[in-house]
Amino acid sequence: MLWRLVSNLNGIDQFRATDEPWALVTGASDGIGKSLCKVLAKRGFNVLLHGRDHRKLYKCCQELLAAHPSGKFELIVADATQPATVQDVVTAVRGRPITVLINNAGYTTGPVQPLLTIDPEEIGRAISIGITWTIQLTRALLPRLVETQPSVIVNVGSYAASHPPPFISVYTGTKGFLQAFSQSLRNEMRTIGHKGVEVQYHEVYFCSTKSNGAPENLATPSPNRMAHAIIAAVGSCKGHVVPYWVHELLSWLFLLVPERIISRIAGSVLARKRTDTGTLWQ
Repeated sequence: MLWRLVSNLNGIDQFRATDEPWALVTGASDGIGKSLCKVLAKRGFNVLLHGRDHRKLYKCCQELLAAHPSGKFELIVADATQPATVQDVVTAVRGRPITVLINNAGYTTGPVQPLLTIDPEEIGRAISIGITWTIQLTRALLPRLVETQPSVIVNVGSYAASHPPPFISVYTGTKGFLQAFSQSLRNEMRTIGHKGVEVQYHEVYFCSTKSNGAPENLATPSPNRMAHAIIAAVGSCKGHVVPYWVHELLSWLFLLVPERIISRIAGSVLARKRTDTGTLWQ
């Protein structure tokens, strides 16, 4: 929590060093991703919006243009379940001085049920979105980010990686990968002399989105509040950060609670949201 007293809340501005700074946000069709685009635009960035729903992306672009007439906003339609479409993103980015990459696309609408009952094809889809797409896109854009440094890679993760609950083991596994990948890549960039490429893992807890239908409250912020917290936390200079202050407070409180109790509580909540019959493997 102390980093909030000494960090620069305008830290994102250091990545706006070029005359025409660009940011790329994946999973920008809705929710946190869409809100991140709005916050970045407000901070003076041109934004490339990635998603698979052309209609939603186009609507978001129009909203951004209306609010920021001098900004530039372009959409990239690419299905993250098909890693080969990474090349479509690379093509769209070519020639633009991209300094911010936010890997927000994730496996967020998967089944809530035991691994025993999940369709193997669904597992492949989760790995494609949550792991393969992210690592392939990061690899493809990394040379560009090295060239335009100072630059930053923000990987949006989940508390599930730190406190793995039952019934979402596949989702949790993808976020666990993202956490380890972020830490390793951060260390790697420093080791090979590219300290100007910042890599951060942002641990997100609860958020009120259309997909989960959760009501907004102090502990469950709106996508807009979460997006502002994420952008502000870029100035923390931390590799692993819990951007929203209430969630960081919870993370400290969770250290005092035995993991089996946290798992039991989370399991009881998720059990009510199971997408299978809920009887075969209980």
